Amino acid sequence: VRPESPTRRDRLARVGVRVVAVLLSTIVGLGLAELLVGAVRGWAFPYLNIFVADPDYGVRLEPNAVTAVRSREGRVTDIRTNARGFRGDDWSPALTGAPVPGRVLLLGDSQVFAYGVEEEDGVAARLEAALGAGAEVLDAATPTWGPPEYARVAAELAPVYRPEVVVFVANVANDWLEAHIPNVRRTTARDGWASYRRPDVPVEPDSAVHRWLFGRSHLVYAVRALLSGVSGDPPAGAVSARRLLSNLTNMTKRDGAYRTRLTRHVAAVRDACASLGCRVVVAVLPLDLQVDAGEWAKYRDTPEDLGALDVLARDLLADAADLGVPGVDLRPVLVRASPGAFLPDDYHLAPRGHAAVAAALATLVAAPAAGAPAP
Repeated sequence: VRPESPTRRDRLARVGVRVVAVLLSTIVGLGLAELLVGAVRGWAFPYLNIFVADPDYGVRLEPNAVTAVRSREGRVTDIRTNARGFRGDDWSPALTGAPVPGRVLLLGDSQVFAYGVEEEDGVAARLEAALGAGAEVLDAATPTWGPPEYARVAAELAPVYRPEVVVFVANVANDWLEAHIPNVRRTTARDGWASYRRPDVPVEPDSAVHRWLFGRSHLVYAVRALLSGVSGDPPAGAVSARRLLSNLTNMTKRDGAYRTRLTRHVAAVRDACASLGCRVVVAVLPLDLQVDAGEWAKYRDTPEDLGALDVLARDLLADAADLGVPGVDLRPVLVRASPGAFLPDDYHLAPRGHAAVAAALATLVAAPAAGAPAP
């Protein structure tokens, strides 16, 4: 008896089963590969991957996000954001129109954000501990931001959270270069990564699937890094220092009535606080290379005299004094904290540096307010 030939429906069913089996095997294989690559990398990425595009700030950080960043030497740092997209716990709005006693608002970029160190080792946590019982430090610093964003976010947050003191931290590494260029003209976000903003290219929203694949998948990132030749080699040359030196003549030109281009942003923060009852203080954070000659080694570069850059801090602090804003140059305290004030594979502050900065800021914040001239 001849067996019956399979019907077309039977053949399609068998093909369907095989296709489903292949798809399931592929999904399981990719899932296992994702787990393996993620585990090998410590579930961390080499860069912060929780940026979202913002029409006013260029980028913000995704609210209520959790991620981890891995340094070139393999150090993994956990990062979490609150409901406002800033690092740390959620903040409580002020209950009255008066400044909240002991509340401090920090303004800055990735240095004040404490990029590359754990939250409890950053300047915000260290400053809160140094100020003692009743102190509360709100870290409103965001990587990629510059002085225009510091002033803008102070005007946005101060009326809601009513800090007693606002700390404006000026970073010599890039703030003088960014003082006249708002971040919205420099930076946007794609799939969670901060990327260069091209004015001629519109910012398009990312889909959830695309954002996960290209922003959160360790496997996809590893493949893209392999194909593009991305490596974790240390930088060859102190690019930031040389860029500052080459632009120093332009950066030291007077800005109207002010000695330096950053002062207008400090003045804007002071003016925002004038009607709110908060005080403003300013701190200048130097380059790692201005602090310790040993830092040149991590850039594989020859030490060079950076004394010409001292004028940046000097002019800003002089302008701040004219505005009635107390200030501090953080270089001396970081010199005393060196070696070890900066990360060994990055220009950001190390825990030791954050502790030194926090101690200096605590002294500045706790000092009695001096009479300030009218805006």
